[in-house]
Amino acid sequence: MNSSFLPRSFVIAVCLLSFIPFLVGLVGVEFDLSLGEDVDEIPLVVQELIKNDPAVKSYYLLRGPFFYTILEWTAFCVAFFTGLLSFVHYRLKKDITTPIIGTAMLFTGLLDAFNILAADRLTFPVEDLDRFIPVSWAIARTFNVAILFAGALPFLYRKNPKFIETPPQETRYLILLGVLFSVSAFAITQIQAVVVPLPDALYPELFVRRPWDTVPLILWLITGLIILPRFWKLYPSLFSFSLMLCAVPAVMSQLHVSLGSKELFDYHFFSACFLKILAYCIPLTGLMLDYINAYRAELELQETESKLNAARQIQRSLLPSDYPDFEGLDAAGFSYASEAVGGDYYDFIEMPDDRVGIVVGDVSGHDLAASLLISQTRAYLRAFSASVTELSEIMTRLNKALIADTQYRRFVTMFFATIDKDRQGFSFAAAGHQGYLIRKDGSTDTLDSTFLPLGMNADDTVKVSRIDNIHQGDMLLIVTDGITEALSPEKEQYGLERLLEFIHINSNQNVRKLVQMLHNDVDRFCEGSPPTDDVTVVLLRWK
Repeated sequence: MNSSFLPRSFVIAVCLLSFIPFLVGLVGVEFDLSLGEDVDEIPLVVQELIKNDPAVKSYYLLRGPFFYTILEWTAFCVAFFTGLLSFVHYRLKKDITTPIIGTAMLFTGLLDAFNILAADRLTFPVEDLDRFIPVSWAIARTFNVAILFAGALPFLYRKNPKFIETPPQETRYLILLGVLFSVSAFAITQIQAVVVPLPDALYPELFVRRPWDTVPLILWLITGLIILPRFWKLYPSLFSFSLMLCAVPAVMSQLHVSLGSKELFDYHFFSACFLKILAYCIPLTGLMLDYINAYRAELELQETESKLNAARQIQRSLLPSDYPDFEGLDAAGFSYASEAVGGDYYDFIEMPDDRVGIVVGDVSGHDLAASLLISQTRAYLRAFSASVTELSEIMTRLNKALIADTQYRRFVTMFFATIDKDRQGFSFAAAGHQGYLIRKDGSTDTLDSTFLPLGMNADDTVKVSRIDNIHQGDMLLIVTDGITEALSPEKEQYGLERLLEFIHINSNQNVRKLVQMLHNDVDRFCEGSPPTDDVTVVLLRWK
């Protein structure tokens, strides 16, 4: 299901429920509780009960007000709960659409509550229900759609509305807003009930039988056909879609009362009450589905994080657990990924004839696939290094194995150096990867690439270069481009020149401490900003 659409079955059900009262009315099946005082209109069974107890007639004639009370309190509960839930939703997700519906639902829900209390004469002494109920209905519906209209309209013309700063002391702000809504709803109800003489709002002989209700009807048509569809298009979500959908039963509700209802508690009046409840329930459903989707997404995120943590632990286990202790050499290194897992690795390999292998690899990308490929690369390289003597053949076999696995979809840059048994020189294969020989006198020789990155060309043999004039104190530095491309908050790169200068300045330190100092210097340079690429450094010094 698209994250911005309610389920199709739900949309169809809402449309059917919105039109069923109208269709049922066309065939003459009506639920009408608007009986007058004529006893002849009362069923015979009830007339027999009235003969024994006259009070039964009063209760029977109050069926309409009783049923109206039940519907209005249902509407209030749905509206009030939806309003509160929308503010909670806003606090959690910062979705700017939710305060709009929260404001409209909370305010109109309170109006419904105070109106039904007044209609039942529990708060104000309302004398003429024939005027109070139609007028209070029209005013409540007008406020409901007007708040939606006024709340949504500015966001159709505002840039980046989702980045509006949250008001300070937000909880107090929302509580104050709720108190103001309550006081306003109470005041409006009191004015209608006892302060202002209400006009006649019901004209059974006219085509438009409740003219006051044409105002919210017109506003709902404009809001439902123009404002809310544009709003949903700009800010697609389940919640904004539910706002658009609730216009269907809201419009049908107003059509029933404005064109169909001839008197209180007739079929069209109760149809309008039912459709109003339906209109309130739709945003509530949108909120609930949004919460369900968010909960499922959270579970999926936790599952993914668990898998990534397992992959991270496995990848870390592939790196050397401790610095090696090779005769005549001092070596150290570190590697960390820019994301949960990465595509860099380094290794120290004991090779036949007491040679030592130093390798740094960098797979294209730094995702889970890169992590898997680097694991394969390490396994291949260790296996070939244990059984094959020539460095060129080791790298050529590795290149062909990677091509067979990746089918040219990924590549690996690698610098692999084998240190001679007598420690007087070394051979290296650089597949799209450079190394740096830092002399004791401060000069630096760049060890350029000897072959394309592995996984790109299966036809040629990987070439090898040779360095013989090695002296005590010389250092071999191998890094991935993640360290040279590390960015400061000002977007300045750490750079190769800064890296080599740091090594030169601190060359009197032992290798392990020097590598740790370099790690700290890069962190200081980035000031806590995460690296954009995986970072790997290996440093080797001839004792």
